[in-house]
Amino acid sequence: MTTPLTTPLKKSTSCPRCAGTGWVTTDAGDPGATLRRCSCYASQDVERRLKNSLIPSRYQRVELSNFSLYSGIDGTLEEAQLTAEKFAKAYPDQKDPGLLFQGPSGVGKTHLAVAVLRKLVTSCGVTGRFVDYRDLLRSIQNSYNPVSETSELEILHPVLHADILLLDELGTRRPTDWVRDTVTQILNDRYKRERVTLITTNYEDDDADASIPTLAERIGPYARSRLYEMCRKVPMHGKDFRQITGRGTVHNADDQPKSSRAASRPHAH
Repeated sequence: MTTPLTTPLKKSTSCPRCAGTGWVTTDAGDPGATLRRCSCYASQDVERRLKNSLIPSRYQRVELSNFSLYSGIDGTLEEAQLTAEKFAKAYPDQKDPGLLFQGPSGVGKTHLAVAVLRKLVTSCGVTGRFVDYRDLLRSIQNSYNPVSETSELEILHPVLHADILLLDELGTRRPTDWVRDTVTQILNDRYKRERVTLITTNYEDDDADASIPTLAERIGPYARSRLYEMCRKVPMHGKDFRQITGRGTVHNADDQPKSSRAASRPHAH
């Protein structure tokens, strides 16, 4: 059975207006009254879509407005935040079909990508899916085991069909022909379906240092070329936020130093 993108809404008996049915009448005493969705339905629908997005618990409360800027070194973090905000605000009429967040660990790539995903899922009625690159490839390989109860098709279905896909840590798996072919298949399929894809990666395109592999070397030149068509590059350079603070993800504005909150205020919407 194919893995569903969504699960049914839970029937709630806590709503006094609809008694958990999700429907209310325009005028209960009027024989010609019509049915309409209860206001509780929308909130349940958002909750369901967020749950189905499989966003990790550490990122459940990230927002575009609580992104930390004080580890930046060249203005790219401010520009990245602004790009993410403009993308989310313009959807579905955004100029770029996707975003590729590139930079070292700890600069907030996943924070911004998840914030965009959450914003679109909660505000635009779309389906989303957070996928860790390494976990995805591992799950696909495990499906080849004869005793596996899950097929490759079932694993890939939500990845290919979600309105918004966030593919985290692209390129972290050791490159092989199978890895490159699998990545290319996923990117090509979403490209043909014109689905929005958000990607984070530690690998960049600069080959000045031969000791550091490029993104093309990690996923293959064809897949990298496809990404040029699918995503706008969003470079992010800075110090590792986790090393500076000794903490992980910023969860609210109070977690940021005052200078950072002040710097981010003009970009928050």
